[in-house]
Amino acid sequence: MTASPYPHLFATLGDAATRLPDDLARTLEDTFVALQSGNSAGAITLQACLQYIRQGDAADGQPWPGNNRTPGQRLALARIDRANAGLSFLLELLHATERVRVDGDIDQQMGDGAREGLLLACRGLAEYVDVQLRAA
Repeated sequence: MTASPYPHLFATLGDAATRLPDDLARTLEDTFVALQSGNSAGAITLQACLQYIRQGDAADGQPWPGNNRTPGQRLALARIDRANAGLSFLLELLHATERVRVDGDIDQQMGDGAREGLLLACRGLAEYVDVQLRAA
């Protein structure tokens, strides 16, 4: 395996970093390097926050509580919690767009493509929750 040309981005996003366009990845890597330089240990930086979140923060921003589970299980439960919070928000947004579509003014309505995107995002999060439940 070769080393990533974007070590900060890879540390933050993991394998997802390989799916980014090169120009975007380069810009994000440069931003991470600039944000990290000159910061003391424990400083609140964008990269530090993203890495902390990736390591297991739940929807409330805290690590999954309890020591009666393995670190992998706690990480999976935190991911489920975050995905569930995102799914709830997307469903509320989809519900609101449907109400506007039925009863609202035409200038307030979302297009079919946007509603389809919300549905696909909900499906994706639901599938992700299923995968994480099996890991927990």
